[in-house]
Amino acid sequence: MKGLGSDVLANIIAGVLVGILAWIAPLLVLLPFVFFKRRRLFQFFGITKECPSFIVYLSTVFVVPGGSVDFRGTPRTFAGPAVPAAELYIIEPLAKLFSDRLLNNLPSPIRKWLGDKVHWLFLPISPTFKGSPQERSQVEQGNILTVGSQYYNSAGDLYTETCNPILRMVQDDQGKMVIRVKRGPRAGDIFEQRTGQPDDLAIVEKLYDNATNSTVFIAAGLGVVGTMGAVHFLVENWAKLRDDFCTKPFAVCLRFQNIRTDPNAFRKPLELSRFQIE
Repeated sequence: MKGLGSDVLANIIAGVLVGILAWIAPLLVLLPFVFFKRRRLFQFFGITKECPSFIVYLSTVFVVPGGSVDFRGTPRTFAGPAVPAAELYIIEPLAKLFSDRLLNNLPSPIRKWLGDKVHWLFLPISPTFKGSPQERSQVEQGNILTVGSQYYNSAGDLYTETCNPILRMVQDDQGKMVIRVKRGPRAGDIFEQRTGQPDDLAIVEKLYDNATNSTVFIAAGLGVVGTMGAVHFLVENWAKLRDDFCTKPFAVCLRFQNIRTDPNAFRKPLELSRFQIE
């Protein structure tokens, strides 16, 4: 009986060890792939061990008292900051971009050990989403993505003014919004919506803020479709953009067509031109 008990215990221990090895082996194989992908992702977005934050500033409209109406058109007393509903849809794809299923499924102590003892890239790092503040002085420092044009996003306005972007939204002599090249060999060139065509245009630009040693992205459209499309383009194409530009600043001008009839127009960018200033 004693020998039988020893055999049972040995089988149990062997089974547990096999189970542990069956769990650890795939982990050891997959972790290097996770590491290299996250390293490329974080390098592209400027995230470092010393500056691991990534803030996404959404557009903010500040409603004055009596300046809002309900669905019946009745004036209401709501006042204060409001984020455009369309921009809320970009939160999920951006959050998923920084997430990893393998790491998320690890027990918290193991992931913490990996982050503390193996490499900080294994730590849970995800974007912080905020409405842009009313005053530019309230914009926090760190790696930042500004969503929407500088006219509705104080963070976008701040970095448009201080970081000398290649592309900028301006109003032409007829009062129409266009995208103008501000510097480089093509300074003065204009991108505009086609006459009679339901188009939207957008800017995707990466800047470096020397004052705070941080990376700033601008994803802004002339309209809602352009803004959503700019963020979607950044999420879907960050790896290709990293291959093309490495970690250097760049700008891309996009066009989105049939925005009134195609609900997926924001997923179909046409790249009009790209720029890089050495």
